[in-house]
Amino acid sequence: MSKNQVYFLFMALFLTGCQTNIAPSEQGEPRQEKVSEPDPKSASAELAPVINVPDMKKTTAISPEQIKSRAAKRLTLSLIAQGEDALSADRLLTPEDDNANLYFQAALGRDPGNFRAIQGIAAIVDVYTQWAWDAARSRDYIQSARYLEYARSVNPEDPVIVEMTSRVKDLKAKREHAAKVVSKKSEPKEPQVGQYFLPETLFSLSEDEIIAQIQPIIDEVAKTEQSIEIYWPNDKQARLIYQIINSRITAFRVRAMTYHRADYMVELKQD
Repeated sequence: MSKNQVYFLFMALFLTGCQTNIAPSEQGEPRQEKVSEPDPKSASAELAPVINVPDMKKTTAISPEQIKSRAAKRLTLSLIAQGEDALSADRLLTPEDDNANLYFQAALGRDPGNFRAIQGIAAIVDVYTQWAWDAARSRDYIQSARYLEYARSVNPEDPVIVEMTSRVKDLKAKREHAAKVVSKKSEPKEPQVGQYFLPETLFSLSEDEIIAQIQPIIDEVAKTEQSIEIYWPNDKQARLIYQIINSRITAFRVRAMTYHRADYMVELKQD
């Protein structure tokens, strides 16, 4: 074998050995695994709370009848509110188009048995009956009767009206009876035989005037020697009358009885 052939053979072996040493080093390098990024959609899906959205197609629809009923209730409540405002302002029956009775009656027409409307009507009657009583106490019976009539126009079946009518009637009757009694007392009484009426203001007169008023009694007692009865509201004045009569009669001592009564009279009694 020639020298050149040996050289080329040696170089071929050398190159083959180098390739064999390099391959393991390439295969021995650690291989990095690829880490995948998290999917934003899947992460938010795991963290977000589950919300059930109602299906609008399955929601129950409000019927026209329900809509109409709700509107009617709102109107009734509005009428009652207007009635209560009018009541607080004493607009009971006037003005014609804006008064408490109008609103409450309209509310009852729409909703018979409505508690607030019934209470409103009763309140109007209470106001009128109280006004009727106040007028009667002031002796204005005509105005009292007018207020009671207004109350009847609101609710003629309210028992409060009957009760107040009776109270006003009784008050009027008692006053009329008392006036008749006073009138009878104020009428001058006709004296009977042996009765002598003296003025109530007897002791506001002068001494001579007092003696002049009592003198007819003195003369009659001196003549008949009768005892006397004195009817006078003031005991001291009654005793003074007796002393005047007895002092003017010297033949005997006058017998007398006094009575605490406002008759302003001296009466002679036969023993």
